[in-house]
Amino acid sequence: MNEVRLIYVSRMTEECDMRAIQDILAVSRKNNQARRISGVLCYDPAFFLQCLEGPRTDVNDLYRSIQQDPRHRDVTLLEYCDIEERLFSSWAMGFVLAGNVDRGILAKYTGGGKFSPYALTAQQARDFLVEIAAQLDGPE
Repeated sequence: MNEVRLIYVSRMTEECDMRAIQDILAVSRKNNQARRISGVLCYDPAFFLQCLEGPRTDVNDLYRSIQQDPRHRDVTLLEYCDIEERLFSSWAMGFVLAGNVDRGILAKYTGGGKFSPYALTAQQARDFLVEIAAQLDGPE
């Protein structure tokens, strides 16, 4: 199957509060499962850092809709590559609050311990998401 991994970061707008995040997660989990997309989202009151994995066309369509979503601005692609194996195959959409990330993991990737996803390289973003997803209880 022709699958890709896409990692992006964006800034949140005022239209995106915790209720909007809950709505995004509910819709994403349902729609992603139907599209065979998996991934994880790290949320902070200012940023989204998200990895999407799945069929190229479906991931591309989803990313295009994210770029047009008024809850996001400054959408920046960190990684886009073909994959043979998924990193988040059991997650329709894993979710981690940046404030709940282990301080050691945060310091390892940010240097200062403050969540700053625009400063991450593609590999750092991917490795960071893998580590924080490992802290989650189970598939969501």
